[in-house]
Amino acid sequence: MTQPLRTETTHQTTPQTPDSLRILSIIVVVLLAVVASSQQLPPSAINAEAQGRAIIAHLNSVIQFYRTVNQPIQKAGEPNDVVYRDQAVAQSMQIATLAFQAAKAQAELSAVSNAGSASAASSQQERMQTALAQADQRIASLQQHEAALDRQIASARAADLPSLKEQKQQIQSALKLNSAMKDALERIIGTTTAGGGTGLAANVDRLERSVPELQSGNKTSAPQMTTVQSALSSGVVSQAGVLFQLLEASHTLNTLIDEDNQLNRQAADLRSPLSNIIRGLIQQGQELSQAAEAPAPPVKTHPAHPQPSPAAPQPNLDSITARFKAVSAASVPLSQEVIVLGQSQANLAAWQTSVQREYTSIFHAILLRVLVIALALAMIIGGGEFWTRATNKYIRDLRRRRQLLIIRRVVVGFLSALVVLFGFVTQFNSLATFAGFITAGIAVGLQTILLSVAAYFFIIGRYGIKVGDRITIASVTGEVIDVGLVRFYLMELAGTGTGLESTGRIAVFSNAVLFQAGTPLYKQMPGTGYAWHELVVKLTDGADYKPVVEAIVQAVQGVYGGYRANIEREHEAVQSWMQASIAMPQVESRLQLSGGSFQLWTRFPVEIRHDAETDEKVTRALLDLMASNPAVKAAVATTPSIQPSVRG
Repeated sequence: MTQPLRTETTHQTTPQTPDSLRILSIIVVVLLAVVASSQQLPPSAINAEAQGRAIIAHLNSVIQFYRTVNQPIQKAGEPNDVVYRDQAVAQSMQIATLAFQAAKAQAELSAVSNAGSASAASSQQERMQTALAQADQRIASLQQHEAALDRQIASARAADLPSLKEQKQQIQSALKLNSAMKDALERIIGTTTAGGGTGLAANVDRLERSVPELQSGNKTSAPQMTTVQSALSSGVVSQAGVLFQLLEASHTLNTLIDEDNQLNRQAADLRSPLSNIIRGLIQQGQELSQAAEAPAPPVKTHPAHPQPSPAAPQPNLDSITARFKAVSAASVPLSQEVIVLGQSQANLAAWQTSVQREYTSIFHAILLRVLVIALALAMIIGGGEFWTRATNKYIRDLRRRRQLLIIRRVVVGFLSALVVLFGFVTQFNSLATFAGFITAGIAVGLQTILLSVAAYFFIIGRYGIKVGDRITIASVTGEVIDVGLVRFYLMELAGTGTGLESTGRIAVFSNAVLFQAGTPLYKQMPGTGYAWHELVVKLTDGADYKPVVEAIVQAVQGVYGGYRANIEREHEAVQSWMQASIAMPQVESRLQLSGGSFQLWTRFPVEIRHDAETDEKVTRALLDLMASNPAVKAAVATTPSIQPSVRG
């Protein structure tokens, strides 16, 4: 049983070395062939390498032109601009389609010229696939033998085990070698397949796949455009935006026209060698046709001279026809492309003319609107200047003049802001949103200033304050020397007794102080310049008070009589201005019991600007009365006192 087993095993394992060497030699040959083929350039009647580079460059330019045309070029214009745009897109798609048709035809023409190189590459691929299949078959056969040996080892005797194990080891080595060769072949084939093909045809296919729109035929929708009529009725800001959009569109159209001219030159250069070949083929065809129609001349032979050798095979009409069809398949699309490029250039030129016309109309509208704004502002400023001069000329009251000038500034500023706003801005929806946020920020950040501005209109109102008024606010008494939009100024007054003098300091208050609780503002009644003072005389218990009171009151009335007319005149003016009945100021007297003593209280009006002089006159009159009338002197218990009824 051992000898047949050995014979079978030897018969199956000994042939493995020549097959393995043969497969390995195939791998080496394939590698050398791949390297050699990459270093050879097939000959061609036309410089195939330069022509291929020109074709790829032309296709790249066509794709760039197509992409640019399909982008939104014009965002504002007339409705007919959409027609120009759609026509430009359709023409760019037609140009790209024709360019790829011509490139594919030229690639096929180049492939016919390079048939030898293509067949060599194909044979190399076939040899590699055959070697890979043989390696797979060899590996499967070795695996079967290994499985058979495993079964024999399991049932063999101890004496046969060493030879069986040695055979198994040889088969395993052969399996490793064949697996390594299979991996090498698969890597080579995988690299060749992953390259996706080389040459002009493969490059053209890759470029065509980068523009899937040409295959699907999907058209991009035209973008929504702002019409020129709506732009003409807009503000300067919107018109300026449309103007810049039209300028950008004109620049893009200039670029497209230049690219169109460049594509036209490239297509003409690509067509030129093909046209030369076609003219040569036509000439050969005409010559062959004429030769076929003419009778053949007799051929004379001379025995002394040998017969000439047969000439090389001449082209016939069938070969010329086949060649003409192949070349015209590449030349005709290029000619069509040149024609469509000319149409596209005319369309782009018309589109650019339309954009230039729209640009001019918008530019003139902007100039006109700016001129109208300038005239309106000039009229407002001129009216404000007339208002100022008329106020200074006809208004004598300084307070009223100041108020009118402030109103003039507000009116001029408001009207100017309206003119600028309506002249430059028309998108009021966005403006309202933006103004809402701005107003909220201003209201929070400038709260005090806004209150001061609001209080200013109360201050200059009917019962407000004016320069020269004496007021008391926040325990400060003074005369108003200036009233501003957000604050006013007081010249502080202080003193003892009834007289107040300037302290040399200026008190500044915010107008918003009017809205602060606990800070009252005291001022004179509008149109009045008098205050009330009090004369207090303490009397003795046993005095005859009636004649004493009459004498003292008469003395005070005598002093009051010197300026009574001024106070009554002011009172009448105030009563007429307020249109209300007010009691006439006069000297008033009362007898009072205060602190366990009997006293005379006399209240009399005084002019604020002469209050100290009036108090002095009352004091002298009372002293003179006491000196001339012993009864009055005896009735006065202590030194009389004069004080203001209200301080300030």
